[in-house]
Amino acid sequence: MKLENPLSFNVNIKLPNGKEVLYLNTYEICQGCPEVGKLSIDGNIIKKEVFGGPLLYNNGFIYIPCFKRRWFDSGFYLAKINTSTLEIILISDMYQIIDLIKIENFTIYFYDNLEQKEIREVSF
Repeated sequence: MKLENPLSFNVNIKLPNGKEVLYLNTYEICQGCPEVGKLSIDGNIIKKEVFGGPLLYNNGFIYIPCFKRRWFDSGFYLAKINTSTLEIILISDMYQIIDLIKIENFTIYFYDNLEQKEIREVSF
């Protein structure tokens, strides 16, 4: 059983490469929905985006749900962030929820709903 999920995740993380990740000013998208907030990596705030959790770390990159609010719909994209340059690349389609599970063989596995019935995957 996973301990972290989009509704409850660690907001202060020390990465294996020594960098510190903090979620700032977290809030629920709506009542009973995932939490999102600004992201800080070693004190550098990523200003244009808001992110959910939990995140995964692999070889200098974090993989994290990035929330986008659109005119007619909203959702999460899987983002790949270089922890040194803070470059962000969106690497998935939009999902209502991205609940990350693991990284294995250049593939990220995640659930796209809170019921955790079907596993989705994105290769990078």
